[in-house]
Amino acid sequence: MTVPVELRHLRYFVAVVEEGQISAAARRLHLAQPALTQAIQALELAVGVRLLDRHPRGVTPTAAGARGSGSPARAGSRAAARAS
Repeated sequence: MTVPVELRHLRYFVAVVEEGQISAAARRLHLAQPALTQAIQALELAVGVRLLDRHPRGVTPTAAGARGSGSPARAGSRAAARAS
């Protein structure tokens, strides 16, 4: 089963990378932490690669995640924010 990538998933991912913690990103996005975690896991499933290394005190992007959190992703995040 293929999971579609939605723009909100990309926006959530960028927020997590910028904040360095899923809980901080959840507060910033006004989401519950479990819902954000599920969205990030859905994104990872959709692209077929782990995007974040999870640590006890936060997260860091993997090599693939670092490429995905570059300016094209932030541009998509800004576009999504303007559309909502």
